[in-house]
Amino acid sequence: MAGGAKRLAALGLTAALLVLAAGCGGGSKSSNGTTTEATTEATTTKAAATTTAAAATPLPKAAYVNKMKAIGRSLSTSLNSLGSATTAAKAAVALAAVQTDLRKAADRIDAITPPAPVKTEHAQLEKAVRDFADELDPVIVKLKNGTIAALQTVPTLKGLQEIQTASTAIASKGYKIGG
Repeated sequence: MAGGAKRLAALGLTAALLVLAAGCGGGSKSSNGTTTEATTEATTTKAAATTTAAAATPLPKAAYVNKMKAIGRSLSTSLNSLGSATTAAKAAVALAAVQTDLRKAADRIDAITPPAPVKTEHAQLEKAVRDFADELDPVIVKLKNGTIAALQTVPTLKGLQEIQTASTAIASKGYKIGG
């Protein structure tokens, strides 16, 4: 594939994935570009027990929007690395990192108890993010085999379209989780 076509494929993919980040509140980087996670099993277990008790109560609207925006910011950082990939091999590495981050984002979305008005749409968004991450497997394989054109299929993946649908539905209810 010629250099211009490679850039076009990468640009198309980046645009599609930015839709995802915007749907989860992306569009800007966090101050340090990182997320905080528990580092030991004991801490994780204690935090999970505390979170489970708190998670039974739906978040207020502002807290929900803030948490979703934080998830989107963490995805934006990952997506930025994909835009600079100029070869199939580099794109495979970058897309695999995006896939890992998508799965972490889906876990974070799943851990949130959303406000009642967006409960269904929130569940749809979590499922769509997880499905989209799974749909990237064959694209990554093709990239590892040297086929940069595989990037062109990403914007057409069902999971990405479902992310947009769920995000739009959440926004239409007054929850502006996009960047």
